[in-house]
Amino acid sequence: MCGRYTVTVDPETLYGEFACVEDEEHTDLVGGRYGQYGGDIVRPRYNIAPTDQVPVVLERANDGERSRPVRRLEAMRWGLVPSWAKDLSVGNRMFNARVEGLTGDEAKPAFRTAVERRRCLLPASGYYEWRKLDAGGSRGSGDGRNRSAGGKTQRKQAYYITPSDGSMLAFAGLWEFWRSPQGEPVRSATVITVPAAGAMTQIHDRMPLVLPREAWDAWLDLRAGAATVQRWLQPPADEVLDTLELRPVGNRVGSVKNDDKELIQRVEPAVALDDVPTAPEEADQPTLL
Repeated sequence: MCGRYTVTVDPETLYGEFACVEDEEHTDLVGGRYGQYGGDIVRPRYNIAPTDQVPVVLERANDGERSRPVRRLEAMRWGLVPSWAKDLSVGNRMFNARVEGLTGDEAKPAFRTAVERRRCLLPASGYYEWRKLDAGGSRGSGDGRNRSAGGKTQRKQAYYITPSDGSMLAFAGLWEFWRSPQGEPVRSATVITVPAAGAMTQIHDRMPLVLPREAWDAWLDLRAGAATVQRWLQPPADEVLDTLELRPVGNRVGSVKNDDKELIQRVEPAVALDDVPTAPEEADQPTLL
């Protein structure tokens, strides 16, 4: 998955869609009500990037009782900062968690506890991915092109992946609590990624773990450990993938300075998906691998 996505609905829609409550009595557990970022009213976002504040759905115990969870919608920093991190910058590149590194012998220390106790959902209207159209080349500048060491231009095509019916996506994620040396609390989250499946394999080799609605409760359940949710730690089923539109869009999304509705408008792709049989390669944007 690319390190860019969108949330274009208002907070009230998110509260209703994910059955969250405005629990003012337990703001000390995670944070305040989702709806403002430091006094700024939440607005539609069309180009969310790592380190931005993003809406996160999670459950916390009510008065310490796991049998009485409270489902909340909180603003968190996108990029997981483990509790043991020395500084905030550790999370700058931890905006993803590969599913292969969550459990078993390959489990990474940064994710091992979170997958047991701090699972969450990151609501999204859609996300972007870049497809390499030519063989060869290296990382590029973010404008839809990429120059190799020899100076050859590497073409990219940006795609916006979104539910065709206009509904919301729910990315499986993990969250953490970190406190700075000065005592400032930081709550952060990461998106879990899995090997690409279905038509997504024509664009990139990874994709976010999109959970179907019937999995939301189980994923957020505080009483369930990693072993219980293991069944969901795999690429989405065909019925989920079939609901997604793979929409070619313009290269303005390559710059985080651009954040407007035009970014998700369909364009005619330079090359149609089925016209290039080459395997997808690493794109020039930060990618959730």
